[in-house]
Amino acid sequence: MTQVSRIPLRKEVEQRVYEVLMESVAAATSKSTVSRLLDDLLSPTERLMIAKRLSIALLLLKKYDQRTISRWLKVSLGTVSKISLVLQKGHGGYQSVIGSILRKEELKALIEKIDAALANMLPQFGRDLRGWRKRRWEARIANQKPF
Repeated sequence: MTQVSRIPLRKEVEQRVYEVLMESVAAATSKSTVSRLLDDLLSPTERLMIAKRLSIALLLLKKYDQRTISRWLKVSLGTVSKISLVLQKGHGGYQSVIGSILRKEELKALIEKIDAALANMLPQFGRDLRGWRKRRWEARIANQKPF
């Protein structure tokens, strides 16, 4: 179980420790780097706890019912309520991160709708416009020169 020493750090040391944490997280610029950092930094239980908190925030921002979220993620209603309170009165961290995820989901859904509409309008590609676009993208990447 995670424990913190009862002996408090000096304020300037505590501030520098948090700075190192923030710099480390900010330096992780790809999913694989973030994954490796979290694997090294957190226990499996801590990773799951943080993942559940972020998922709770995502579902709350998507307007899901708190009881439903509690049942789906196997967390207490108190935990869901706490995250809801942080969303309302916190510093906006959840909103900025989750907002980015929601924008990507909305963009993906929009692109899929456009793909479906184009597939119906352009019979020469049939229903596989996505496959055609993927093959075209792969060909473009294959023709690029390395740095």
